[in-house]
Amino acid sequence: MDFKSIVGQDGVKDFLIEAVASDRLPHAMLFLGPSGYGTLPMALALAQYIMCENKHDRDACGSCSNCTKSTKAIHPDIHYTY
Repeated sequence: MDFKSIVGQDGVKDFLIEAVASDRLPHAMLFLGPSGYGTLPMALALAQYIMCENKHDRDACGSCSNCTKSTKAIHPDIHYTY
């Protein structure tokens, strides 16, 4: 999942991208919201963006090994809790 696939939520996307760019990302984040608001896709996009080796302008590249593993949900450093 990448940020461009998420419809709307531009303010949240901008906040998360700027937090990563300025190296001010908290050690833990809780994505909480009603069903259909895109909280899970936003968390997955952030995880992929953090792990991406070749970040493009405001999004993950989608083609490096980390992005491929993140997309397939097999990246060893990303843990899922539902």
